[in-house]
Amino acid sequence: MKKLLILLPVLILALVNVHINKTNIYPGEEVIFTIEANGNNIKFPDIKNIEGFPVQGTAITQNITVLNGNMQKSISKSYIFFPTKSVTIPSFDVKVDGGTYKTKPVKITVTKPKESKNSSFKIKLSVNKTKTHIGEPVIFKIKFFQKTDKTPQSIEIQRPDFNNFIAKQISKKEYIDKGFNITEYSFLLIPQKAGEYKLGPILAKVGYLSKETPFNDPFFNLVTASLKYKNIFSNQVDLNVSAIPQNSVYGEFTAKLSTEKTKTQANEPVKIKLTIKGCGDFYDLPDFKLNVPDATIYENTPETKIFIKNNRLCGTYTKEFTIISDHDITIPPIEFKAFNGKIKTVKTNNLLITVYNKNKPKQTSIKEEIKPKVIYKTKTNYIMLFLVFVIGIMVGILATYIIKLKLPEKDNIIKKIKKANEKELFNILLEYSYHPEIEKILKDLEENIYNNKKNKINKKEIIRIIKSITA
Repeated sequence: MKKLLILLPVLILALVNVHINKTNIYPGEEVIFTIEANGNNIKFPDIKNIEGFPVQGTAITQNITVLNGNMQKSISKSYIFFPTKSVTIPSFDVKVDGGTYKTKPVKITVTKPKESKNSSFKIKLSVNKTKTHIGEPVIFKIKFFQKTDKTPQSIEIQRPDFNNFIAKQISKKEYIDKGFNITEYSFLLIPQKAGEYKLGPILAKVGYLSKETPFNDPFFNLVTASLKYKNIFSNQVDLNVSAIPQNSVYGEFTAKLSTEKTKTQANEPVKIKLTIKGCGDFYDLPDFKLNVPDATIYENTPETKIFIKNNRLCGTYTKEFTIISDHDITIPPIEFKAFNGKIKTVKTNNLLITVYNKNKPKQTSIKEEIKPKVIYKTKTNYIMLFLVFVIGIMVGILATYIIKLKLPEKDNIIKKIKKANEKELFNILLEYSYHPEIEKILKDLEENIYNNKKNKINKKEIIRIIKSITA
């Protein structure tokens, strides 16, 4: 016997009706609400979500009837969403033939399901521990059991709500045990917030092909087929997440500072690398900085490589720095707090880099005591005044000539830029690193020199910037 979907009318107005397929559901079941309007010019609301649950699909149907020579048009728009908690579908505006009609809010009640007792299908949730800390990983498993003699056409398993966790699927296994085909999914969960958590229950929808004949008369050999779903609910698992000491990271780590060289020339770039290894919450490591007074420091974005080992999140964190200094470089240890049942300070080594050809300190100039000359004014000597005037003009011409012979500093720098390779260009531009455009060019040069990047360096643009700076 063919079963019909019964839509429950909720609100009926002169031109607008609203229907809901069901108002009491289990978490994750679909809700279909339909707005039906009668008129020639109809504009339905654009609905993206209902209380944070996204609308997963829409459908439009249209009916046209002619009654006593009058044509009537009825259009329906359906919206589908899957709430996991009780929600209220709010009021929406529907415009019909120039008028605006408001729908009435509709409450959808989500009932907490009990674990399904089905002999052919079942779904189980489990964790490897029920008490943990922020950053301490937990193995969460979903096992779906299916009798070996059952062959459904569709199986859909709901993904659990992993709010306040970093979740990574680490494996999927399929095997047979005690007459069941078992599919096992494993996730690594890293708690990000303390509290009491309930994971699940979740829903598995098992779809079978249902065949129905529309007529009892066997003469009609028409057969329709559709999927019919059976809902299977899992158990629920509880997880208690405790806080860890403030300003600490969960895990066990080692940290090290390294450099390509411990001796260098003044204002030559030196590359420093920070490496942190271990197992723990790499996502919560702070942004580390170097503390080197009176030096220029460039830093790269940290790189983290992680893997799962013995059900733990392990990996390596690296961050590279470039230091430019005209004096010896002393890098004090970098340290942070780690917690793994007890608090521990993780500390790097310190580094000392010797710098040769240091800039000599400026000597304090001593002003000479100059005794004023006393000029006695006697009779005016016009010949002497004339000679002084002529000599002044000659001295001015000579000074101008000498200045023209000597290359201005700006022109000298521009010539050096034109001839320089990338490393020489880097050293030339360091003097102007205070300028934002030059600072960006320096970073591009550094990546080309030390990281084998292929950043385009436009010398014409550099010369233009230098001219604007030294104008």
